[in-house]
Amino acid sequence: MYFELTISIHRPPADVFVFLRDKDKYPQEADSPVLLLEQTTSGLPGVGTCYREVVQMLPFYQGEILSTITRFEPDEHLEEEFRGAGMYGHLAYQFIPEQGGTKLIQRQTLHCQGLLWLCEPVIKLLLHRRLRERLEEIKMVLEGGYISEV
Repeated sequence: MYFELTISIHRPPADVFVFLRDKDKYPQEADSPVLLLEQTTSGLPGVGTCYREVVQMLPFYQGEILSTITRFEPDEHLEEEFRGAGMYGHLAYQFIPEQGGTKLIQRQTLHCQGLLWLCEPVIKLLLHRRLRERLEEIKMVLEGGYISEV
């Protein structure tokens, strides 16, 4: 599966980058499927930084996703590889300056493993909607007064 989504955010690329770079530092929304998000390597984020996420996948099933930053170019690109919960893939953010803020492009590939591939059409539909909602939430948070610590 491949997804490409774009959103304009009225904040400079540096602010948007810092927000996504520090994804483990911000509390999740009450209805978020992400139950836990933690950096598992020490130090400041960069290439090689690892994260662990616990996600509510179904009412009685929680999955663990492990990710590693693979590209780290401040204010321009942030990418990671991830694996877990019956899937693996690649997530890439591109930060493009535009008048009044940042055009954020999210590109994501996702591959289902095992019998999960049978559910791929449903997963694609649900995930596309959830990715769009997440970008809207990021926009709302950043435009609502988030102040970066760049």
